[in-house]
Amino acid sequence: MDNTPENRNGFVERRKRRTRPWDCFSSPGRRRSHRRQEDLGPFSFVDRYDKSLGVMILLLLILTLTDGVLTMILIDLFCEEANPLMAVLIEQGPMTFVLGKYLMTAVCLPILLVFQHYRMFGSCFRVRHFFPIFIALYLSLLVYQIHLLKKTSEALERRSIPTFATVSERFPDPNNTICFSFDAQVG
Repeated sequence: MDNTPENRNGFVERRKRRTRPWDCFSSPGRRRSHRRQEDLGPFSFVDRYDKSLGVMILLLLILTLTDGVLTMILIDLFCEEANPLMAVLIEQGPMTFVLGKYLMTAVCLPILLVFQHYRMFGSCFRVRHFFPIFIALYLSLLVYQIHLLKKTSEALERRSIPTFATVSERFPDPNNTICFSFDAQVG
């Protein structure tokens, strides 16, 4: 009987084939990076992932939920959603919107994680480089939303705070009594 690695038990030895994307679900692999140059093809997969990527994925999910909640608050304060797909979800209700937004992100992130070593556009730019870019974009979006929230609440406060003026300032009248009015200016 031949005991070569290719013929043992009728299976090809694990090291003789490339790692497939779904191998991470079936076997407890040990491969964290590529050891050989021939492993670095257009599609190169690993069994285990960096902890930093796990932290970035968790942060992206938290930022997605935060964005969804801030968007719903801004919608309640008379703002509009600029993304047409998200606007359709908002029309279905706040829970549908936040859940839909979260699920779209949660479904895409594992795909990006599996293809983290894929070279984009034939350059040295890899899919894994998108994770910090997405975090930076989400953080800038949240800063913008907080700015909008501040401006919108200031405008609503100006609209609802009563201002006192004399009648002579509003209407020329010799009685000079105090008038109570609301300003309706939105800054």
